[in-house]
Amino acid sequence: MTGKTIRATMPTAQRPMPAPRYRRPPVAAGRKALWVILPALLLFYSALLPPEIRISVAGQTFYPPRLVGFGLLPWMIWQMVRQPVRFILLDYMIFFSCFWMVFAFIVYYGFGSGLLRGGALSFDVLIPYLVCRLCFRESQQFRRFLVLATPGLLVVGLSMMAEALTARHLVRPAASLIFGSLPTYENGVATGDGELFVESRLGILRAMGPFSHPIHAGMFMASFLPLFALSGLIKWPRGTGTVASLLAVFSASSAAFLAILIAGFLLILERLQRVVTIMTWRLNVIVLSSLMLVAHLTSEGGLVNVLVRYTLNPQTARFRRLIWRYGTASVEKHPWIGIGFTDYERLPWMVPSVDNYWLLLAIRFGLAPAVLIFVVCIAAIWLISLRSAKMPEIERRLRVGLAISLFGLALLAFTVSVYGGLQTWFYMLLAATVSMTAMSSAGMATPARQIMMRRPGPPPIALARPALARPGPQLRLKD
Repeated sequence: MTGKTIRATMPTAQRPMPAPRYRRPPVAAGRKALWVILPALLLFYSALLPPEIRISVAGQTFYPPRLVGFGLLPWMIWQMVRQPVRFILLDYMIFFSCFWMVFAFIVYYGFGSGLLRGGALSFDVLIPYLVCRLCFRESQQFRRFLVLATPGLLVVGLSMMAEALTARHLVRPAASLIFGSLPTYENGVATGDGELFVESRLGILRAMGPFSHPIHAGMFMASFLPLFALSGLIKWPRGTGTVASLLAVFSASSAAFLAILIAGFLLILERLQRVVTIMTWRLNVIVLSSLMLVAHLTSEGGLVNVLVRYTLNPQTARFRRLIWRYGTASVEKHPWIGIGFTDYERLPWMVPSVDNYWLLLAIRFGLAPAVLIFVVCIAAIWLISLRSAKMPEIERRLRVGLAISLFGLALLAFTVSVYGGLQTWFYMLLAATVSMTAMSSAGMATPARQIMMRRPGPPPIALARPALARPGPQLRLKD
């Protein structure tokens, strides 16, 4: 035996790789990200303003979303030149629908009057859609939008709660004292001659906050429930946004209750998918569509009558069935360009309002816009459900939340006319959903870019380093 020292390397125990660190982006990056989504935020907050805030110029009335839309036109043109969006077929269907709205009014009213009237209505559809298609190019941008929209939602929800508990409207009367009462238009946008909708239900006043009707208030607020529940945000924005969306109950609207029930049911389905692997969203969509088709074919009066029968009180349900009967008769007589703002043929005692957004589009502009926009909604929900299955869990859940929210609004649009702030938000949500379907993997969140999101948990299976990746402890052995 010699006194020679022998060096031996012993393998170390395999260690799991550490999870990616949670890092906030630098302040400069956060400010830049805010400027990217600022147009969408301005449009969203304009939708929260009461319709009494308006400006009339040359016979045209500019409500807050329309005013903001005109102010954003230079930015939109600059963005289209600097960073054009890769449009898909669904986008062109929306664009054609807006073109048809103007074309139908020009044919019906003549070039001058038709261009002004049809252009204003198509503008209210196109601008919210296009602004959000330009703003939401990454999933993180939509999450930041939700975080910054939370204070406005909470203020509106608290104002609705105050109106319900004090049994008096607060927001719109205050706005009318400054800007004057709205004229009476029915489905033209403005509603009322200074008297607001006053009705009590469930022992409280049906609150409307800054919206045109309690149904609008309930649908608007409740549509955010699945977005905050599945967005992956950290506690304070997720919890605050969820509470604000649940304040929709103070509208005492059947549509709001149904929206919350639909969202809750679909959220439960989403949770069950983690346990029962066969319950994919493709299967869920097929089953729900089949049930709706069976209800339409087997029930008296079709699916629309089923909706109004179980989401409205009996008095208004009968009125909406009559609207559907006489409204569809008008569409059969004028299927191509509609009848504009002309009153459709109906019973003498019926008011001219049309409490069905899809039917209203068909009566006013013909079948093309109504069918195309509805098809875009269904296609966007279907595509985002299919493509989310192959994405990381946090990205998949965000897209499921968008699909649930859009599905609820599109379904409830069969029971109410959508205009004003609710219409602005509807097309913003539709554009966000289409953006998520067209988004590549580069637009998804990475751990280094996570802001206001939950920290990434440990991987389901710990990855091990190679045994010889690092030298182990050295032992001195003697012969």
